[in-house]
Amino acid sequence: MVASFSPTAGFALGFDVGGTDAKIGFVSPEGILLHKRVVPTPRGGAAGLVNGLTEIYLELQGELHREEIVSAQDCPSLSLQAGQALREDLLCEVVGVDVPGILDEASGRTIRSANLGWGDFPMREELSETFGVPVVLGHDVRSGAYGEARFGAGGKDCFFVAVGTGISAGLILDGKLVSRGGCTGEIGQVLFANPDRDYPAAYPAFSEAEYVSMEQLASAGFTSVRYCALSGTDKLSPEAPDSKEVFARERRGDALAHHVVETGVQALTETLAAVVATLGPVPIVIGGGQSKEGESYLNRLREATASRLVNVAVPPFTLAKLGSDAQLLGIAAQALDKWEGTLAATTC
Repeated sequence: MVASFSPTAGFALGFDVGGTDAKIGFVSPEGILLHKRVVPTPRGGAAGLVNGLTEIYLELQGELHREEIVSAQDCPSLSLQAGQALREDLLCEVVGVDVPGILDEASGRTIRSANLGWGDFPMREELSETFGVPVVLGHDVRSGAYGEARFGAGGKDCFFVAVGTGISAGLILDGKLVSRGGCTGEIGQVLFANPDRDYPAAYPAFSEAEYVSMEQLASAGFTSVRYCALSGTDKLSPEAPDSKEVFARERRGDALAHHVVETGVQALTETLAAVVATLGPVPIVIGGGQSKEGESYLNRLREATASRLVNVAVPPFTLAKLGSDAQLLGIAAQALDKWEGTLAATTC
């Protein structure tokens, strides 16, 4: 089962590092976000990130010591009310940091991050040394999966899929985050025959490539990019539609929008069908920006997945509940687990 936290566990500090912004928050054992900040992601490669996060961490420590950070919400288990200063003595002595890209939680090393421009780097070791406390290093989407499992729509078993700028997933089994070698859940990297080869395109790379990754077909980011490429629209122009507008155009009968959306849905659900056939009826939780299309999108994914299965039960499909805070809540929860000696993550 998912780890249960004692009422005296205190609260944890989590860092959710994205390609553009980093979210920092103090989180209670019940998943209450006591205080949150958003800052630009520090630049300068892996070393620049370590230096930037360390500056933020030390600044927060000073503010805590001076009782300048106040709770945004009530938290009865910690005897805190909204507007009260967070008590320094209640902060757990483990910090959680999640980052995008390929990383190995077991070794604490980042392997590659195309968005932030680093390769193999001992991220956990470097952060622990500069922070002066143990650090739990996590993957952003896998941390989101843990957050949804612990506090949101997931439960003790779930397969969380983030359909956003890219596509990645996290697997929770019996309350434990499953990760191995840094690539667990990278379902967006599966290759498919390019469905755009027969379409005239403004950008030849989209029409000439024989195979493209699933996230190049189905992610919110590439839904917009593909539509612009195939329609000859400048992606940087004011007229360029985002993924929400592409879905809206499909509903209005736009044939090109239907081609882009439908081929993306088919690639994603072909992948999900293979996941279901492998794992059994583990509930599927859909998050990320594209999940804002709501129940109609969720039902479309469920029905298309079911159409690709025979003699296999189709699991429940659910929309994520925590929104963009799932990663922050998930990595902070892992820090609390680590502090209590019950880290609910496994390498298997």
